[in-house]
Amino acid sequence: MKNDKSKKLLKGSLKREFLLLSIISFFIIISGIIISIRINNQNSISNLINIFNKTYVEIERYVNKLDDNCKAYFNDVSNLNSVNAVIIDINGNIYMKSENVEETIIDTNKIEKIFHNEYSDGNIYQRYDVSLDGKDYNLLIWREKVGNEIFIKIILVISSSFLLSISIIYFYAFRKAKYIGKLTEGINEFSYGNLDYRIIEKGNDELEFLAKGMNYMAENLKNSIELERNQEKLKSELITNVSHDLRTPLTSIIGYLQLIDNEKTIENDKKRYTKIALNKSYKLKELIGDLFEYSKLQSNTVDINKSNVNIIEIIEQSIGELYIEAIKRNITFNKKYDYSNITLNIDSMKIGRVFENILSNSIKYGLENSSVLIDINESVEEVIISIENEIEQESLEDVDKIFNRFYRGNESRNSEVSGSGLGLAIAKSIVELHNGDIYAECCENTFKIYVKIPK
Repeated sequence: MKNDKSKKLLKGSLKREFLLLSIISFFIIISGIIISIRINNQNSISNLINIFNKTYVEIERYVNKLDDNCKAYFNDVSNLNSVNAVIIDINGNIYMKSENVEETIIDTNKIEKIFHNEYSDGNIYQRYDVSLDGKDYNLLIWREKVGNEIFIKIILVISSSFLLSISIIYFYAFRKAKYIGKLTEGINEFSYGNLDYRIIEKGNDELEFLAKGMNYMAENLKNSIELERNQEKLKSELITNVSHDLRTPLTSIIGYLQLIDNEKTIENDKKRYTKIALNKSYKLKELIGDLFEYSKLQSNTVDINKSNVNIIEIIEQSIGELYIEAIKRNITFNKKYDYSNITLNIDSMKIGRVFENILSNSIKYGLENSSVLIDINESVEEVIISIENEIEQESLEDVDKIFNRFYRGNESRNSEVSGSGLGLAIAKSIVELHNGDIYAECCENTFKIYVKIPK
């Protein structure tokens, strides 16, 4: 309701302002035209009187008889000055006239009324006294004035053109005002938290650019809010998971330390409990170390020290470091690649941690008496390393979750398999820092992880 009201106010206000400005502009233009016409008329009348006076002077000087020569000169002077001229007596009888005068007698009463401003036929007249053959006559000179109807037509043409232009502009402005109303509606929707609302983008002008910017702003704001919510959710989950994973070994360590502190515990048991508590402490240290490293990776505070290194050597080193752990479960490493040197610009320590975590995961969760297959494929743009191992069928319920922190197969947090649950999450973060990709596939009892590193 409030949106509709604001739109109506906006559109109404813009229309009223535009209409008012148009009316004011119209009257200013018409006033200017009328003033210009009046000034032009005044100048024209003044110039015309001068022409009449000039004509009179020439006629008065050379026309003094009623003969053919004087009549011819009279006509020439009239034509030269583009005026109508007649010489009449007091009764209006014409004795001499210019060739463009058709009248044979002049209505003196009408002329008197014209000179007394009691009548007007649209022409401008001037009357002079002249003498022919010693008798007194009147010289009447006039010119047909440009009729007011012409100026009225000019005003009508200009007014019509102006009104047509205003109508077109008003129609265009109305459409823009309507679209501005849509923009206002969008702003109101965004202000009320409806970030899914989208303004229709049209017009191919600044308003369309504004609409695109507003939609882009809403999309970014929505994504930022969702990201913030997800981060808060992940933070809450992290606190819960960390509390659980820290509490379990700490509780165990405290229990064994209490047994060691008990006077009734025999010496041999104390040594055994001490060893167990020490192992639990090492695991706790490993968990805290992994958690610290993962937090640094997620906060983008890790420095990447890249250099040109042989990725084959890093993989071979990781295999060697985990050889003893693999022997304990009778797992062998089967290298399917023939490469001896593939140089990549990477952080060797961190990429080494990636393969260490993946291979360690393969040993911990792979079947005993099985093999871990390692293959490498090189292309112009990237190197793809795949690590494959056998698992129990359905031991991995959701392969998409394995790179989530604290995830373990079957989501069994009390599994006998040791680990922080952060290994693959750390590996994913490191690979992404190198602009690479890591993903997994699971088919029946075969589990496979791919690591793509760009060259």
